[in-house]
Amino acid sequence: SSLLRDIICSHNLFKTTNTVATVKTCRHRHHHTMGKPSTEQQPPLSEDLYLSYLNNDDLLPPLTGKTVAITGTTSGLGFALARTAIVKRASLVLLLNRTSDRSATSEEKLRESYLHDEEEDAETTTTTTRTVLRSIDCDLQSFDSVKSAAEAVTEAVRPYHGLDVLCLNAGIMACDDIRTKDGFDVQMQTNMLSHFLLASLLYPSVREAAEQRGEARIVSHSSSAREMVKKLEEKYFTQCHGGSLGGNNASFLSQFLLGKEGPWVRYSQSKLANAAFAMALHHKLQAIESKIKSVACEPGYSVTSLQDTKHFVSVMNLFPKQSASDGSLNAAMSCFGPDTDSGDLFAPANVATGKPIKVVSKGIRQKTGWIGGTDKGTCDAENQKLVWDACEKALGIKFDV
Repeated sequence: SSLLRDIICSHNLFKTTNTVATVKTCRHRHHHTMGKPSTEQQPPLSEDLYLSYLNNDDLLPPLTGKTVAITGTTSGLGFALARTAIVKRASLVLLLNRTSDRSATSEEKLRESYLHDEEEDAETTTTTTRTVLRSIDCDLQSFDSVKSAAEAVTEAVRPYHGLDVLCLNAGIMACDDIRTKDGFDVQMQTNMLSHFLLASLLYPSVREAAEQRGEARIVSHSSSAREMVKKLEEKYFTQCHGGSLGGNNASFLSQFLLGKEGPWVRYSQSKLANAAFAMALHHKLQAIESKIKSVACEPGYSVTSLQDTKHFVSVMNLFPKQSASDGSLNAAMSCFGPDTDSGDLFAPANVATGKPIKVVSKGIRQKTGWIGGTDKGTCDAENQKLVWDACEKALGIKFDV
C-alpha cells in the first residue's frame, strides 16, 4: 500500500527486536525514529536546517522570561530541544530524566556548549541573564517518581509564576512484552500513562503561566508509527501479566500486514495515544476558551544513537534520513513557534525529512504528507475519548481541565 511504502521510506521497519526481558533494556529514550543505520563509517548528518531556524528569530523567537520542562533530554531529539531553549535564552530549562551517568553527562554538555554568560545588548542597553538549567529526577516507569518530579517542577517554576512549556518527549520503542513495577505495559506507561499523569499534575502551573503571559503549551511527541494502527484498544492501558499483549516474536510485517500483535503494535498504540491525547486536550481547552495550547509533533526519520539494541537492515541506508537536530524542529515549532495554534500537529514536509509543516491544524486534518493526509486515528473522536478515559482509569485520577 502507499501508506506502508511511505512508512518504510521514512523509517527502518524491517529490524527485528533484540531486547531482553528486563525493564532496564527499555528505559526512557527521547527519540521517535524507527531504526538507525550504523554511523561508525558515516559522516555526521547535516544540521543546516536546524541552524537556519535556530538563527532566525522570526521562526524561533527569543524565549526570555519563559520556563520550559522537557522529559527525555540525554541525547537525540530531547537534547536538541533543550539546546534550542537554552540558545533562545529561556529563563529556566528543566531536564526531566531518570538519574544516571548519561543524564549527568548530557547536562554538563549543555552547560559547557550552549549556556551564555550574562551580557548586555549594545543596541537596547538591556541585560540578558543566562538560562537557569536544572535536572529533575523523573523515572517514567514509576508513577511515584513522576509524582515526585511534578512536585519538584512545581516548586522550581513557582518564582517564575508558572510553566510556559511542558514537552512530553521521552519515549521507548519496540520493547519486550514486559511490565513496569506498577503493572502496566512498559511502552504504554513510559510513553503515555506517565506523561498523562505528569501533565495532570503540572496543569495548574501551565495554567498560571498562560494567565500571566498570555499563553502556555503542552506538547506531545508522537511518531509516524501512530499511523500503523487505526483504533486504540483499552487492553493496552490496563494492568496485565507480562507476555499477554502479543509477546515478542512476531515480525514487523506479520504485525502490520497480518494483524498479529507484538512489540511494534504496542509501540504504535502508545504513539497514537500521544497524538490522540493532544487533540483531546485541545478540544477540552477550546471548550473553556483557555489560553493553553495543546500541540503534537513527530520527527520523521531522525537518526539518533539510542537504537543500538535493535538489528539494522542495511538496505535502509538507501532511504532519506535526517539528523536529530533537524528532526527536533517539529518539536521546537510545537513548543516555541510564533504561528503555532492549539490542535496543530507538526511533521516533516517530505514525510521522513524536511522542514516542519502542519499535518493537523487546529484539530483538523490537512491534505499533506501521505496521499489524502494523515491522522485519521489522531482526529478520531472515539480514540480521543478512549485515551483520556483509559488513562484516568489506569491512574485512578481525574484530569479536570
